[in-house]
Amino acid sequence: MIKSYKTHSFFNGLRFSCVNAIKANKLKIILTLTFVLIAMCTGVFIAIKSNRAFELCQLTEISLGDFYSGFVASSSAFFSRSLSLCVNIVILTGLSFSVYLLPLAQILFVYRGYLFGLNFALIFIFYGIGGIFTAVIIVLPCQLLTLFVLIMFYFIFSRINNNCHKFGHCECNRFLFVLIGILILLLINLVETLLLFILNGKVILVI
Repeated sequence: MIKSYKTHSFFNGLRFSCVNAIKANKLKIILTLTFVLIAMCTGVFIAIKSNRAFELCQLTEISLGDFYSGFVASSSAFFSRSLSLCVNIVILTGLSFSVYLLPLAQILFVYRGYLFGLNFALIFIFYGIGGIFTAVIIVLPCQLLTLFVLIMFYFIFSRINNNCHKFGHCECNRFLFVLIGILILLLINLVETLLLFILNGKVILVI
């Protein structure tokens, strides 16, 4: 009974934190999403205009030969991306303890947005019409959702830390919140990997 009450209390606090964070950081969230959108468009533009497409694809940890062999849908690629996402969460967790570190967090978001736009465009350059289905149906929603979760995680966790510092207590357990954030990102990564495996996707993914 006590355990059930604590669980209910945690999710109530989490819901309060999410709503409170969105209301308090509405302008910052909009600006961050705008910067990310600009970075994505920049990545697409550079990929289209560059004469060094093959070198650009080396920004990821997977070589062009791995794309053709289906490596991006392998367990190794899944664990590689999972490790990258966990590192991102750890970095954002550290940055969320001070409002003055927001620019550093935005740099991370912009960089991921740039890589996403770059790699999304390279799918069409290397795979043409055949890559449209994989890019639009799998990569686009999964990568955008991953980026959105990272952004919201940062602002919500920042708000939780701020309230904890201001009032001396947190509305929800911070460790559990970080754990939930990691699990959500891993779930998205798993779904993306399974879809690529089932559809034999050979694409360039943001690492």
